[in-house]
Amino acid sequence: MNKLKRILVNVIVFLVLGIALGAVAKYLDTMERFDGGWQKNILPHLGDLFSRLGVWIFIATIIAAYSKTRITAALNTFMFFIGMLVSYYIYSAYLFGFFPTSYFVGWIFIALFSPLLAVLVWEGKNNISLSWILPALPIGLLLSLSLGIGLFYLRLHYLEELIMCFGLCLVFYRSIKQMPGVIIITFVVAFIAKQVNPFI
Repeated sequence: MNKLKRILVNVIVFLVLGIALGAVAKYLDTMERFDGGWQKNILPHLGDLFSRLGVWIFIATIIAAYSKTRITAALNTFMFFIGMLVSYYIYSAYLFGFFPTSYFVGWIFIALFSPLLAVLVWEGKNNISLSWILPALPIGLLLSLSLGIGLFYLRLHYLEELIMCFGLCLVFYRSIKQMPGVIIITFVVAFIAKQVNPFI
């Protein structure tokens, strides 16, 4: 019973976290930019950051990687996305009087697949034999969002997403021998994601 209670508490915590971050993201999205120094534009900049996919990949990866089991990784990540979506889009409807259905459907699609992706992330963090390949999936997705990648060029789009890539490298780091393989597969994943991902 204690185990079930712990799982339920975790689910509620991540649902509430998702609701809170979804509302904050929508609020920041409404902030206007000002002429002048960067200090005046911190909140609008955060609004731009939270309107992009990268930060959500980063947060969900952290949640899944540090969950205690595969099941809690799947549940925590799913509930986080459900909470975020509900608050973000209800807030949107409240503020603007309309509901952006196409965006909502895209995010629901991501939320439905998040438990499977969370299990892969958990395995990448906790399974030694898979730690050289699975971490490349979330890191590669973030890399595809941060860089323009072609056969013969690289171009920086978003510095924040690139910093998140390095953050995830630290999350998944096990040994110096592991990283070259992860980095190579990361670039392959990023290149493929750039070709097929409709969000990029």
